[in-house]
Amino acid sequence: MKFYNAWYCPFGQRAWMTLVHKGIDFDYIEVDPYDETESWMAISRGAAMVPVVIQPNADGADTTIVESNRVIEYLEDLQPMTPIFASQPNQKAEQKYWMDHVGNNIVPYFYKFLKAVEPDQKQAYLREKMIAGMVTITEAMDHMGPFFDGAELSAVDIAFFPFAFRIETLLGEYRNFHLPTEGSSWQRYHQWYNAVLKHTSFKTTGTDNDGYVNRLIEHYQPYSLGS
Repeated sequence: MKFYNAWYCPFGQRAWMTLVHKGIDFDYIEVDPYDETESWMAISRGAAMVPVVIQPNADGADTTIVESNRVIEYLEDLQPMTPIFASQPNQKAEQKYWMDHVGNNIVPYFYKFLKAVEPDQKQAYLREKMIAGMVTITEAMDHMGPFFDGAELSAVDIAFFPFAFRIETLLGEYRNFHLPTEGSSWQRYHQWYNAVLKHTSFKTTGTDNDGYVNRLIEHYQPYSLGS
């Protein structure tokens, strides 16, 4: 299996975490997704985005999957051991709902907040929308935890955490933003955050790499300047 990724990309990190967690063998290929060469456009099926997973099939053809949540789902089907989705259709549908929630109600506001240079009403609005999305998903977490669905890492954790880490790291650095710690919802959130932070799948794809946090901060500096 070939795995095309950009080390800094939270979407790519979703797929990377899944590959590591499931113990799937893969060849890691670092790419610049913004360099829209003819070969890269063909590899990414015209999307020019990571992650891209290419799996050779028995008939000699390749299966190419783009878009991070679709890659997560494909890898679950490919390697059902160490499951990250529930076995019951209704529970799996609920997990996919929360994965979409991250994409619709947290991710856009995180990026817009990071790029909102002026501390004005617009920046405050984006901050509050992001926080509201985070509170909503936190209140849906299993009561005991520590992960979203309970004792084991799930697809929801993988879909959310790369962005949660960047919210903590980048918004703390560039917007002097820190999440609350008081109240039952935020206590549950931080329990979840610390559990995934220590998980092998994240450490292997993030903080176990030399200078990861500083490199991430440096890479996202143009975003913080509105670029």
